[in-house]
Amino acid sequence: MDPLLDDTNPEQRAAILHDAGPLLVVAGAGSGKTRVITRRVARLVRDGAKPFEVLALTFTNKAAKEMRERVGKLVQAPDLLVCTFHGFGARVLRRFSERIGYGREFTIYDTEDRQGLLKQILKEGGIDDLTPGQVGHAISRVKNGLDRPEALGWRAERITAVMRLYGERLRAANAMDFDDLLLNLLRLLEEDADARARLEARARWLLVDEYQDTNTVQYKILKALSGRERNVCATGDPDQSIYRWRGATIRNILDFERDFPGARVLTLDRNYRSTQSILAVANAVIRHNRDRYEKDLRTENPVGAKVREVRCGSDEDEAVALAADVRAWIARGRRPKDIAVFYRTNAQSRMLERAMGLSGIPYRIVGAVEFYRRAEVKDILAYVRVARNPRDVAALGRILNVPARGLGAAAEERLLEAAAARGTGPREVLRDPAALAAFGRSRKAIEGFSALLARIEALPADDPPRFVEGVIEETEYRKYLGKGTPAAEVDRLENVDELVNAAAEYAMREPQGGIDGFLEENALVSDQDAYDEGADAVSLMTVHSAKGLEFPCVAVTGLEEQVLPHALSLDTPEEVEEERRLFYVAVTRAREELLLLHGARRMQRGQVLPSIPSRFLDEIPDGMLEVTDRTGEWVHEEEAPYRVEEEAPAFRAGDRVRHHHFGLGQVVAVRPGGGGTRVTVEFKSAGRRDLLLSYARLERV
Repeated sequence: MDPLLDDTNPEQRAAILHDAGPLLVVAGAGSGKTRVITRRVARLVRDGAKPFEVLALTFTNKAAKEMRERVGKLVQAPDLLVCTFHGFGARVLRRFSERIGYGREFTIYDTEDRQGLLKQILKEGGIDDLTPGQVGHAISRVKNGLDRPEALGWRAERITAVMRLYGERLRAANAMDFDDLLLNLLRLLEEDADARARLEARARWLLVDEYQDTNTVQYKILKALSGRERNVCATGDPDQSIYRWRGATIRNILDFERDFPGARVLTLDRNYRSTQSILAVANAVIRHNRDRYEKDLRTENPVGAKVREVRCGSDEDEAVALAADVRAWIARGRRPKDIAVFYRTNAQSRMLERAMGLSGIPYRIVGAVEFYRRAEVKDILAYVRVARNPRDVAALGRILNVPARGLGAAAEERLLEAAAARGTGPREVLRDPAALAAFGRSRKAIEGFSALLARIEALPADDPPRFVEGVIEETEYRKYLGKGTPAAEVDRLENVDELVNAAAEYAMREPQGGIDGFLEENALVSDQDAYDEGADAVSLMTVHSAKGLEFPCVAVTGLEEQVLPHALSLDTPEEVEEERRLFYVAVTRAREELLLLHGARRMQRGQVLPSIPSRFLDEIPDGMLEVTDRTGEWVHEEEAPYRVEEEAPAFRAGDRVRHHHFGLGQVVAVRPGGGGTRVTVEFKSAGRRDLLLSYARLERV
């Protein structure tokens, strides 16, 4: 038996063994897609394909890393390339940047850099009725082909003008934003015949993961790379296309056979992840979509526990009920890391976090402030960026007075004006002693800053950890952090040390990458890349962040109309279908147990308003769900979710009591209320609280 075909089913084997020509693999959730891709790569190399001619593209660094590791265990082929679309764009543009008017050390601007530059442009233009976020969103939509400039309504003329100036400033700073990495790659492929021929050869065997999430620009890049041989293998699932809002179009996968005539289509519908009960729910709902390849996921896994629906009285009750179920899972032997809680928008996490905290459940937010977005990390990397790209004005502005050296906004403005007058970058101004004389009382500080940059520029670019440690030492950054509060100081110092560790780890993994490669890698980090599988905590995240992950136990919250499906996605059938796909993705992350929660009321814009259960729940046939109805209960999130069945002891105003969470207090009032007797207590440390007596577990003291 061929070892590359071990543990594969007939459809997987057919995909692995497919030779030349276009191939579409419609891979359902949990169907062994990564196994197929990695073994196909290994099979191609084993059977004679040159590793340098194999290119595999995906969407997250996490997925790319997993693929590289799996391929490395199958064949020794260091020259084959497995990376993200943006990583491939950055890699190619480093090599050919001068052909499109950029220096090789160009900087990749993240969202914060873009916001800062747009804020400056709007301020200069006196535009106060548009925010950097609005303009940035519009620019990204135009770049990704979602909108034409003239389609931006009454703002079109001004946004177009800002966009033009934004592009000029980026080029002057020798910088590209994330969208530019793909646009400039496409431009290179379309305008430079020599570069295109070289890249076609580099991608003679092209594999594309998550093809359903490609946008128009990525599609054009893939068409160009596939060349005349068209040895492209696209893997994906129309039922998991959930990124329409960022330009992805489901038509790319649905129209694959039209775009690549003669393509072979294989369907992987055998699920190895979830129980039959979970898949039955997923299949029942997704069948209501029209834009899809017809398939039902099937599995040989056990039937498993029924999917549970919990109907709650409010979003507060939902959070309390969730915490109780999470604790029950843990009590039955689940580790916190086995459990994930999904929601449609980040705003929903507040009550869930509070309920977790009050219940003593360890949790972490996936997609919150990631390591590379922390202030101290960005400060140090800004020094590295300026050292490698002297024209990077965003990074220069960040570090001009960090650590404090008496150079404020006025000094920055004078520096930028001097650079503009000379037609150079600000770093060139800093190198000119005559130009520094114009800074008056700030001259000594600006000269010291220039000397500091010169020392950093001399650090060894081929040794990332030494470069990063050198920046920290030259700037005395650890000493600067020591001026904060003790707790914050320790946390931030640990982050600084971890940055050196990250640089060292990168150097071992990519010995030829140097400090420029390290900068590039961390600039392209995504939410999922920050997910730590080893952390023993319940994961709270949006469904979008959950794509590609799986957990033994999953809870999906907020299953109400205008939440999931979202209020902004109800205008067209296409948008509703995407929301249904989002629900499908959430359901298929679960391996063994699935909990679906919703409330009869939800706080919206400061008001408690009635909610309607999600239409997706109505699409699940009777009998598939085990329903728990808690809508008659009235529970506040500060109350412990333990129900006391026996008669609660009587309390009177004036009694001194102890609460398991709020501590010591005194009863102010006792009265009948919704769901049972309510007691108002004035706590010494927590203030006045109104509690449901049957949940409060008060002790008389």
